[in-house]
Amino acid sequence: MIYNEQETMKKFGNNVKKYRARLGLTQEKLAELCECSSQTISGTETGYSFPSSKVLFKLAEELHVPLTYLFNFGEDPVVSNKEEDLAIINLLSNLSIEQKKIIVKIIKAFE
Repeated sequence: MIYNEQETMKKFGNNVKKYRARLGLTQEKLAELCECSSQTISGTETGYSFPSSKVLFKLAEELHVPLTYLFNFGEDPVVSNKEEDLAIINLLSNLSIEQKKIIVKIIKAFE
């Protein structure tokens, strides 16, 4: 299917938002990681604007996905175990020590 510019930007933005949410990142945190403004991330996610090439490559890197995933407008690509591990590590790194202790107890309950 061929998409016009507006549709492409909207679908691309939806993918950025989806992968950002999977990692538990705020728009502000992703902007910090990509060395851009939160307005750049917001504009990208809403399809209002498209990021520069520098930010584009940083998005893929910081979202831990191949760049092509951001342009995949069909079915969601299968997320590999490595990518899932990276997402879990990223989520855990944002927790407090007390929260991490609770997570360890929950995990041990599954053993």
